[in-house]
Amino acid sequence: MNVAEGIELSELAEDAHEVMRDILTGMGFGMDVDMSEDDDVVRFDLDSGVYHPALIANNMELLEAVQHLVDKIVNFDAEDRKRIVVDSQGAKAQSDQDLGESARVLADRVVSEGQPVKVGPLDPRSRRIVHMALRDVSGVTTKSEGEGAFRRVCIMPAR
Repeated sequence: MNVAEGIELSELAEDAHEVMRDILTGMGFGMDVDMSEDDDVVRFDLDSGVYHPALIANNMELLEAVQHLVDKIVNFDAEDRKRIVVDSQGAKAQSDQDLGESARVLADRVVSEGQPVKVGPLDPRSRRIVHMALRDVSGVTTKSEGEGAFRRVCIMPAR
């Protein structure tokens, strides 16, 4: 795994590095991984090659599972938790960007029509992306509504 130049990893990031290596090796996935860390996040960008389609299949289910495992293992008893982000060839970053752009298009529609729009149902991460994408858009407000797997974001005209 390649660590971003000039970065000295924290103890938690070192643990995450080891866990990620063990998971990928155990799965038989040989690939290059670029790793970086900032105050809140440890990032793994997988250069997954032939494994990329498997990692992003079914709405990035395997990629999310690997991220979840690394997060739960390294943050289990950590005092200074950090968010773990695992991406494959920028697919997750592109998906986040696309979702944010779609949310802004819907916000424009809400402003022009004056009628609320409900998005979803969305997972917690996707709901957060929508809320963050629209937090500085004038003329709209957002709120989550619903329960469990049916939770969605409502984009409403600002009053």
